[in-house]
Amino acid sequence: MKSYLSLIPISAKVRKRQNRMTLLCIIISVLLVTTIFSMADMAIRMETIRAIEEHGNWHIMLKEPSAQQIEQISRRTDVVASSRYDGLNFDLSQDYTIHGKSCVIAGADAAILTNIYDDLTEGHFPVKENEILLSNRAKELLPLNIGDMITIHTPAGDFGYTISGFGGDVTISSDADIVGAFLNWDSFLALSQSVGNPIRPVCFVRFVDHINIRRVIAGLRQTDGFTDETLSENTALLGLTGFSSDSYVMGMYLVAGILFVLVLAAGIFMIAGSLNSRTAERTQFFGMLRCIGASRAQIMHIVRLEALYWCKTAVPVGVGLGIMITWLLCALLRFGVGAEFTQIPLLGVSMVGIISGIVVGVLTVLLSSISPARRAAGVSPVAAVTGNLAEKGNAFRPIRRNFLKIETTLGIHHAVSSPKNLLLMTGSFALSIIMILSFSVLVQWVHMAANPLKPWAPDVFYASADNLCEIEKSFAEEVESHPYVKRVFGRMYQSIPAEYEGKSGQIDLISYEDQQFRWAEEDLIAGDISTVMEGNGVLTVFDKSNSLKVGDTIRLDHEELTVAGVLKDSPFDTSEQPTVICSEKTFRKVTGKDAYAILDVQLSKGATTQNVNKLHVLAEGQYRFYDRLAQNKDTQNTYYMFCLFVYGFLAVVTLITIIHTVNSISMSVSSRIRQYGAMRAVGMDGLQIKKMIRVEAAAYTVLGLLAGCGLGLPLHYFLYTRMITNYWGTAWQIPFTSIGGILVLLVFTSVLAPFAPAKRICNMAVSETINEL
Repeated sequence: MKSYLSLIPISAKVRKRQNRMTLLCIIISVLLVTTIFSMADMAIRMETIRAIEEHGNWHIMLKEPSAQQIEQISRRTDVVASSRYDGLNFDLSQDYTIHGKSCVIAGADAAILTNIYDDLTEGHFPVKENEILLSNRAKELLPLNIGDMITIHTPAGDFGYTISGFGGDVTISSDADIVGAFLNWDSFLALSQSVGNPIRPVCFVRFVDHINIRRVIAGLRQTDGFTDETLSENTALLGLTGFSSDSYVMGMYLVAGILFVLVLAAGIFMIAGSLNSRTAERTQFFGMLRCIGASRAQIMHIVRLEALYWCKTAVPVGVGLGIMITWLLCALLRFGVGAEFTQIPLLGVSMVGIISGIVVGVLTVLLSSISPARRAAGVSPVAAVTGNLAEKGNAFRPIRRNFLKIETTLGIHHAVSSPKNLLLMTGSFALSIIMILSFSVLVQWVHMAANPLKPWAPDVFYASADNLCEIEKSFAEEVESHPYVKRVFGRMYQSIPAEYEGKSGQIDLISYEDQQFRWAEEDLIAGDISTVMEGNGVLTVFDKSNSLKVGDTIRLDHEELTVAGVLKDSPFDTSEQPTVICSEKTFRKVTGKDAYAILDVQLSKGATTQNVNKLHVLAEGQYRFYDRLAQNKDTQNTYYMFCLFVYGFLAVVTLITIIHTVNSISMSVSSRIRQYGAMRAVGMDGLQIKKMIRVEAAAYTVLGLLAGCGLGLPLHYFLYTRMITNYWGTAWQIPFTSIGGILVLLVFTSVLAPFAPAKRICNMAVSETINEL
């Protein structure tokens, strides 16, 4: 043996079985970090592709810029592309048609479908004055090809164009019976002048990659005079690169950082507990090394290198398993969910995940070995020779027996006798509780953000052409008569002027029938629905721009409406004007109308595409028809998959809690193994030993629960308000369900954790226990 360090591989072989738990702890920590970072990297890649496809590859949008400002922007060296953009008939309120189909007409520069949106399917962007590009939806609905002549019917007359290509579906909804069209900017200006439409263009700007967008935006506001009203950001794309100024996105980065720190801390505590346990079992061995000349520094060096020696096996295994789990999860998302995750890399390798796993694994082991190394180096040669390795500290008086049995009293004494050990043990339990409470918020966030299929979600629906109340109730009865239709429910709608909160504006008044009110009860966060169902009062939907609350009055021309309840969610898209929900009776009283603007249809489980086509035929061009059947299935699959991931991750956190608890109890018992041997020598039986250890574990559990809830509940409140309340308006409540689950878990773990060390002590001879090296 050349040095004491030569003992490390020998010790690893001799104690191979005892070291399995430590190796398992390191592997779990590395696997967890590698998987988290790899999946985050895959998700960012996927979301970046999706954000570009859905929102465009642009960073800022300038509202109604001057020609000079557009020229200055296009000349910047850090600008990849820019394009002007405006449109006609976006609200489908005017008579613009192509071959009898309602159409939306957009005008832009050529970069819009090549550098801003990658949405040119075939042909080329219109170059000549008489050329037009139609959407892919137009090709599906109409028998048209490149080179065909078409006529656009407008309120100012007919205009003829030649089809130059297909693409540009960004202008329309893919499930609508609508045609989209693109003209070059000059042709669009000419058409707008002909129909008398004022031009209010926007300009999309895309910058080069890997620049500080925040600094560029600040410069544009300072030098070119752009304000928050005239300069908008592509929040979806900038959020993925970390440059978004959106408060919710930045708040989510803060939340992610807090959760990562908790995972890292759990890994450190778990590995440190395992190392401490192994060190406590070999305290006399390290003392004997001191006897033969090893210094304190050498002992500390041995413990640290021993921990790194385990990394040689555990880190590669953890990284490899992390990569394979990432591949498995990506495959589940891509093939198990479908359309929502078609862009996720299938066999992608994330260098961020691999490097993070290696660095965090090694760093965690080094940090975790500090305390065990100091503990091992603190054993004196005299203590090792005499066998007096009991915990330090003087007993100022004997332990007095009170109304509790002696084993119960000793268990409590062992738990509280060492303030440092009590702090570490309580802290480890508290950290586990804090982790579970924190990640339980993530579960609730998934229920909100992944948006499980709501009970009111329609499979298909009809809409009147101009959002007017034109769908007769007789038509609803005709649709409901089909055997494959499960439920039909409609809503009346009208935007009307009103006075509320001391100001004048518009409100969106929408009617509900009884079934929709019953669904709305689940989303009620304030007030009462029953009075609204009876025709007294209205509901409103929480939104950052809507500050209406229970008791507020909305004044109309001839009526006053009182807000009786606030909902956290609804089937409607948010807008700048409040959404107000009333009964059909109230709607008829206020507006005098008794027909639906929207008619939702839910189908039975066995409904087929042919059934959907039959419902489409019923519209007969009178109403717009939307098919959401396939989209609903994808949404439901996505929700289930997200739940699988989140609950799976919570299960891993729970596993860490169990392993950490078992290690902590085992470490505490191992440090007093000679005390237990002495107690057995003076007559204490095995049942008393087991009870004493269980009482000690129970004391740690109770104190840990109090400390964990005391620190975890404020953190739970902070994360909940950041992730949920600030976005959906749901008020925070004490998570009694999570606390109850934590209590059951800790009781279960604290009862089982002492089993192995107590059995080990009881199976050892008294002399062996006292003289164990």
